[in-house]
Amino acid sequence: MADAQWWQHAVGYEIYPKSFLDSNHDGVGDLPGIQTKIPYLQSLGIDFVWLSAFYPSSQVDSGYDVTDYRNVDPKYGTLADFDQLITAFHAANIKVVIDLALNHTSVQHPWFQAAMADVTSPYHDYYIWRATTPGQTPNNWESIFGGSAWTYVPTVQAAYLHTFAEAQPDLNWENPAVRQEMAATMQWWADRGVDGFRLDGVTHLKKRQDFANVAHPRTDYYQDVRGTDAFLADLQPVIKRNKLLVVGEAGGIDRETAQRWLDPEQGYFNLLLEFDHVHFWERAEPKLPVAALRATLSRWQFGLAKVGWNALFIENHDLPRAVSYYGNAQDYRRRSAKALGLWYLLMKGTPFIYQGQELGLPNADFTEIGDYRDLDSRLYHQQQRAAGVPETQILRQLAMKSRDNARTPMPWTHQQYGGFSDQQPWIKMTPGTEQINVERESHDPHSVLTFYQQLIRLKKSVPALEQGRYELIDTRDDQLFVYRRTLNGDNWLVVVNMSNQVATTQEFDLTTSELIFTNTEVDADSDEKQIAPWEARLYHLRKFE
Repeated sequence: MADAQWWQHAVGYEIYPKSFLDSNHDGVGDLPGIQTKIPYLQSLGIDFVWLSAFYPSSQVDSGYDVTDYRNVDPKYGTLADFDQLITAFHAANIKVVIDLALNHTSVQHPWFQAAMADVTSPYHDYYIWRATTPGQTPNNWESIFGGSAWTYVPTVQAAYLHTFAEAQPDLNWENPAVRQEMAATMQWWADRGVDGFRLDGVTHLKKRQDFANVAHPRTDYYQDVRGTDAFLADLQPVIKRNKLLVVGEAGGIDRETAQRWLDPEQGYFNLLLEFDHVHFWERAEPKLPVAALRATLSRWQFGLAKVGWNALFIENHDLPRAVSYYGNAQDYRRRSAKALGLWYLLMKGTPFIYQGQELGLPNADFTEIGDYRDLDSRLYHQQQRAAGVPETQILRQLAMKSRDNARTPMPWTHQQYGGFSDQQPWIKMTPGTEQINVERESHDPHSVLTFYQQLIRLKKSVPALEQGRYELIDTRDDQLFVYRRTLNGDNWLVVVNMSNQVATTQEFDLTTSELIFTNTEVDADSDEKQIAPWEARLYHLRKFE
């Protein structure tokens, strides 16, 4: 896996096909729509795209309840459209990574339909079953979405496991046939020209085989259960044969496991998406304070410094918008969006940008439960209402943390529906897109989009900002995120104030530095120690402090 590390010099861009661009006037984004925007992606400076789920699906969980792993949902186009899209991306020198949901299928998948119909079918053992009786659950295991993780099927007098929604039965990775199916599916897409996969839910694949009650019913039956390595090993032949980039979604993973899984010689992944810095699933919890964020991300930087490579991200299709979560979308939207971009993108690792992030797009600001489409958000609303929580409080929590915040249509123009479609979109637009859109920001030299374009060029043109060592400067406060990147005596300093108050630099001397890039109007020769709210600066150091 170490022979073609192009991804260490690359910037990725995640596309949520349903909300990128509608080309056939039905209010839903599609693959031909994506193809028309390849020149835009080239202008941004990205090197590969990650296409989130586009498979045929019952759409209970936004496409992650798959009914056919080897096709395209008609909502998004056809296999011919996909082939044309791959060809067009490659002609533009952009590689393509696609999602593959490993942990579960849809209940509508032919495998599960066969599994329910006949216990002697070979597909019955593609899923995880426990004999039980109506009204009884095999154990106390709970779904991540709430409630029991088991659903009883009368025809087989057993319950199936679903770590997520009831409509998403878990695959039985203990069965070698399941692993062979997934490896064959990866080969099938590689034959169509796919350059890599983002493997969804890899830390959920291995379940406790004693099926006993656990202390923490939502996590203990799959989290930190030994044996996942054997499953991942069965995918390696197809990965190595096709030289695929493999990105693992690995929530809850520890650094020791990450080091093993990312080992260039014996590991299973090139990049891992870990979630220690985002607490979006705990809606009652606030974001990490700056000091904790600094410490958390630095642990990953140091932990993977000698073995592995970091995946850098602050947004994706499962997260709220970064400018509303980490930043200040009310008073300092543009400045804080730029500050967040400079802070995370210049760390050591491969940056991922999520569609709309480069515009500083904020949260959706939905005010009614009817505005939401996300299953998790709707279930949360039901559960909280049943618990007696006031409607206003529930909606306030959803407005901050719902996954739908990131799933609203991409705003291309100031026109109705943001140029995404000429029909009512499948979900409401984010308010304010008359001002926040690609057309407007492309012609504004001070826009968030322009800043991202410049930032990406910097990242890719300065070896120290790509490959250099990461060194945290602990300012011992809850405002500043400061670190140094250094390579062969070339030293750069990143200084970001992630607060609404003026901060003062105490731990370093700016007189030894040249200001190269900033998100505010600052004299290039300034060594001002007062850092304005949400101000971000990049310095080139003439020597160490």
